[in-house]
Amino acid sequence: MLDKASVVGKVNDLEQYMTKVTPVKAFTNATSTRIAGEAKLWHIRFNHLGLENLKRAATMVDGMPSSVADAKRIIGTVCVPCVDGKMVQAPSPRSSTATTKCELVHTDIGGPLTESLGGSIYFMTALEDSTGFITATPIKKKGMAPDVLKTRIKQLETLTGVKVKRVRHDGAKESVIIDLKAWYEDKSITSEMTAPLKLKQKDKAERVNRTLIKRLRAALLDAGAEEELWAAAKASVVHVLKQSPKAGLT
Repeated sequence: MLDKASVVGKVNDLEQYMTKVTPVKAFTNATSTRIAGEAKLWHIRFNHLGLENLKRAATMVDGMPSSVADAKRIIGTVCVPCVDGKMVQAPSPRSSTATTKCELVHTDIGGPLTESLGGSIYFMTALEDSTGFITATPIKKKGMAPDVLKTRIKQLETLTGVKVKRVRHDGAKESVIIDLKAWYEDKSITSEMTAPLKLKQKDKAERVNRTLIKRLRAALLDAGAEEELWAAAKASVVHVLKQSPKAGLT
């Protein structure tokens, strides 16, 4: 966990990690006002988790002061790292189409970012549509994405016992190479490319990337850490996300 005075190290040499995000009914949390009292420290420790989710966590986590559950915002103030870490582009409307387990996996590449200590400048996410299960892997170059995606799909199928049926991507060249197409055909996976300018189709994968970048930036800014520690900070962010109550990908 990343607090105000420390930065975590690598999870492993490949800087790999994964988390499960279960979308629930979304609530509006557009403001970034500061949080009063002892809850401010826990807001930082939970990598700038939103107030309502932080209050939920206070009822679930041993060792958190009960006062956090009753925390209030300080009107007229802002949490600077939260503001600086947020992306300014508004998300597209979310699709309400339901899918079954492993029916659809969204994938996208985030970056480039500052080169991490492990040499990565991008990260690749894979999102299982029906459950919200996410994997996020730092990579040194986009050409590594196909092999990482194959590994993540195999892991997902092993965990669920269900074969992936469709993979949706934005049509970038690393997503349509001949080797990957042949692998899809061998596994009877349908490759789907999002239509040009149809942001709604690829919004889920991009929203995951925005959420992770927003959280890790806020954590680094608050700790005064160097940008090349982003991969290590993201490991802390996804660990906390895995343990935290959530309302969508916010």
